[in-house]
Amino acid sequence: MDYTDVKAGIHRHQADMHVRQRRVTLLQRQLREAEADRDRSVASFVAFGEQHEDARYKASRRAIGRQLGVTHPAVNAMVERARTRSSGPATTTPLVPVLGADEAREYVESGALGDIARVVVSLYPGNILLESGLDPAAFADGMDIDVPHMLIQGADGAAIGVEDCLAGYGGTGPSNTVRLLKELGFPVEIAREVYDYRFVELAPDRVLRCADSVHEIGGGLQLSADGRHFIARVYSQRTYLPEGDVTAADAVAAWRSEVMDAPERYPWAAGERRARVYLDRDAAAPLNEEDRTTNRYSVVIEQGRLQLWVSAYFPFRFADLLSTEQLQVLDAAGLRPAEIEPRTWLDRFLPHRRERPPYLLISEDGQDLTHTPEGDPQE
Repeated sequence: MDYTDVKAGIHRHQADMHVRQRRVTLLQRQLREAEADRDRSVASFVAFGEQHEDARYKASRRAIGRQLGVTHPAVNAMVERARTRSSGPATTTPLVPVLGADEAREYVESGALGDIARVVVSLYPGNILLESGLDPAAFADGMDIDVPHMLIQGADGAAIGVEDCLAGYGGTGPSNTVRLLKELGFPVEIAREVYDYRFVELAPDRVLRCADSVHEIGGGLQLSADGRHFIARVYSQRTYLPEGDVTAADAVAAWRSEVMDAPERYPWAAGERRARVYLDRDAAAPLNEEDRTTNRYSVVIEQGRLQLWVSAYFPFRFADLLSTEQLQVLDAAGLRPAEIEPRTWLDRFLPHRRERPPYLLISEDGQDLTHTPEGDPQE
């Protein structure tokens, strides 16, 4: 290996090391902010217990310690830190509490939620996410966006999620849902609708909607390492339904029609639509390094705080700048440049030499992605 190769290797490793350290720094800052919010919450609960005799036992520092899985002195430290810090607003989206069925019943019966406005239950969490009207970060669980299958919303807009309560079949999950709804005062004939449909929306006195599904997006979201945007991994899926297999382009089309074309309803996906189409496998490696499946992500579509990492084949022939699958994905996203045929793209993008760039940028404003894909050496 000559010195030029060694020098290039040094720069690659230094860039990669810098990116990893930046992630650590961002996560440490997020952790400090989250700990400060937790400390304020603990101190508020302690103060509530000091003011109300009936709450003193459950709001005692020992009881709080048992609930959080920490020691009594640790709770003392939380309260002390909260008192010495400024009482500014939380820096993150408030999380939706996700409770077990019995905990949810006690929560509602205590009046903490207020009057129930509606209940949404689905076999597919994507339906709950989009129907909730909430920012996906409200369902953050570490780096995952963990959306429950059941959501109870109060008249004032507050919400709680419920674990192990589903809809769409005659089994334990829907049976848990029926039992909880009956305990909350729903008529049994309304509650039992969850056996027959995969999506059910209920008011306390009537059925609002029943369907197999009301949204077509598939897969889940993840929170980026810096906590600023959401990542959905999109790939082709085999299905045994009469409609046949779902291609990656089909899934992108669903995200476009359901979410990206409705920014007024989903403000977290409002913004300029842009794409990176990777031409070089090494350049796309950061997208794929943590995925142990056969999917190979080569297109990133961004709008607002939403990024779709889309699995599509790289071109097999050098004469084709983009593969058929990549072109189909761009068509599905409405991002294929007008009046441009694939065979002429080489001349347009590579007029002086036949070297392939690492990726192409496609956007109306000519700008790159707002959120650089994680692991990219250019972060």
